[in-house]
Amino acid sequence: MEYRELKVNLPKELSDSFYELLDTLQCAGYYEILFDGEAPKEKDQGLIRDNTNIRIYLQTDEIDKELKILIFLKINAPDNSNAESRNIETRDYEEAYKEYYKPFSIGKKLWVIPTWEKNEPETVKLWKPSGGIPLFINPGVAFGTGHHETTKLILEYLDELYDKGEFQFQSACDVGTGSGILSIGLAKFGVSKIFALDIDPNAVKAAWSNWTENEYPKGFQFSVEESGIDNPKLSNTKYDLAIANITFAVLSQNIRHLAKIEAPRIIFSGIITEKKDQFLSLLQSHLPGKLLYSKEWNEWWVLDWVRN
Repeated sequence: MEYRELKVNLPKELSDSFYELLDTLQCAGYYEILFDGEAPKEKDQGLIRDNTNIRIYLQTDEIDKELKILIFLKINAPDNSNAESRNIETRDYEEAYKEYYKPFSIGKKLWVIPTWEKNEPETVKLWKPSGGIPLFINPGVAFGTGHHETTKLILEYLDELYDKGEFQFQSACDVGTGSGILSIGLAKFGVSKIFALDIDPNAVKAAWSNWTENEYPKGFQFSVEESGIDNPKLSNTKYDLAIANITFAVLSQNIRHLAKIEAPRIIFSGIITEKKDQFLSLLQSHLPGKLLYSKEWNEWWVLDWVRN
């Protein structure tokens, strides 16, 4: 089977609205490139910082979707974006990102390890001697490599809470789970019951597959479903913690469903600087409470909200 691959480069400040477009189009899949051998290298192993580089996959007959992507770039970044496209085979589509995905650490304990490198002696030496906590991940085309600012901000915060002895959660829900990386991180820190959901069927498959690649103490429970924030399991079951790494547009459109989540504490990411105050106002109106913690990285924020 063939796919249409688009290589897109655009300014970071447009990535939030661009991801929203891709979600609306329901592409076969997409992922962000963090390591690019063809791009100018920076200090951190060629990590791209100034622009967002994305690979997008469409069915070969979805010409209208490709046109909408090109129109978005032409309107929003006519002089600071580019796109290339080609037809590729399924095996190339599934394997392409592996070239760019390498082991890396987050916080004091966490190590994100590609599943295909989990047993490599050199990889094991990175985390095991120091007592690190490995998260074995194969993101596929699901969001959640661990490199994106929003994912990394949450994992760093969870790691910080764990290091301080303040991680006391026994149950959690992961809204918009993507590759399942945040759920796996929660489980590694001791959460014994986790419910995850995502509207993308590719994400659901990736999350379950990644869950099985990792080891946990006996008794841990994980379930994942393809659904939106209106899932009744979010409102009919009590959780100690909810996490939501989702864009402002999706959260704001679903704020009433968000308010029904049975969790006293919700950690958000996916919020950009220009939307932060507006989002906090929405939370105060629909989920009265206070901001316990916040941190910014490259204009993305993690927000720990405690409800009254």
